[in-house]
Amino acid sequence: MRGEWRGLARIVSRFSGRRVAVAGDLVLDRYWYGAVQRMSREAPVPVVRLEETKLMGGCAANTVLNLKALGAEVIPVGIAGRDREGDALVSIFEKEGIDSSFIVRAKGWVTPTKTRLLAGSAHAPRQQLVRVDSGEGNLFTPPVAGDARRALAKAVKGAQALIISDYGYGLAEAAEAACQAGKVGVSALDSRFGLKRFHGLTTATPNEEEFEEAAGAAQGGGPFEKAGESLREEMSLGALLVTRGSKGMCLFERKKRPLCIPIVGSDQAVDVTGAGDTVISAYVLALCAGATFEEAANIANVAGGIVVERHGPATTSQPELKARIEAWGKGRL
Repeated sequence: MRGEWRGLARIVSRFSGRRVAVAGDLVLDRYWYGAVQRMSREAPVPVVRLEETKLMGGCAANTVLNLKALGAEVIPVGIAGRDREGDALVSIFEKEGIDSSFIVRAKGWVTPTKTRLLAGSAHAPRQQLVRVDSGEGNLFTPPVAGDARRALAKAVKGAQALIISDYGYGLAEAAEAACQAGKVGVSALDSRFGLKRFHGLTTATPNEEEFEEAAGAAQGGGPFEKAGESLREEMSLGALLVTRGSKGMCLFERKKRPLCIPIVGSDQAVDVTGAGDTVISAYVLALCAGATFEEAANIANVAGGIVVERHGPATTSQPELKARIEAWGKGRL
């Protein structure tokens, strides 16, 4: 496929304006950066001077931002609370020109938030000291679930693709029936905990851990490949794309032999946070632009290789992705 890099770059050029709905668990990522001053006298913990705060979209919200960065017209569908965190999440979207009208602002809902504290000495890299999560106790009451289904039904009208981004906070369960209604050309699943609950979609992009939990796959070529094809068939997918970290990806496609794709670039990732969101975004946009599953997987592989070089949830752009594909095609990576 390296010899076809010009064709892959042309596919990326066709990403612009593709309308993609994302139904998923919208999470706010809050980063606190600081410097360690001393050890506390109250407990054996460092005292950190807060220097900077960053708010970013996490989980399904990161998929939304990745699609936007790649040129898509993206429509997020999910639940956010009527709280400061919900306001911050909507504000992040609106600053990027993303339509937030299909986000249900539910009374009593705590916007899921992951707060990370990163600190170090004055001249040392910042390291994560603690992560505090909130919003895991939300309940999908019948009114909230109904609002989510109605919002999704409206959002998919005119969409070329639907991405289901399931991080276990409940949205995918509430919208499961609507997600599988077959109203879009491409339907793709990224599910942390419920992979086998969905059937009849176009494709799915689990990581190796999620794949093995669903398929019971053992390490090794034969058992892995057999389990992959078995899971693809059980879920009635056109293709199953398994991301394997430093081992690259493996594509299972109907009536074709499994295709293992090596990583592009360094096998030493800086941070894999959110890389799966980038992969499914590039993969789905490529399919919308007319790519084969193999072409889409190769484009997604390059996109994933870019974002793991950066800290935290990250995105890439069309120009950057095309430049990296060119470098890869010419053997510079």
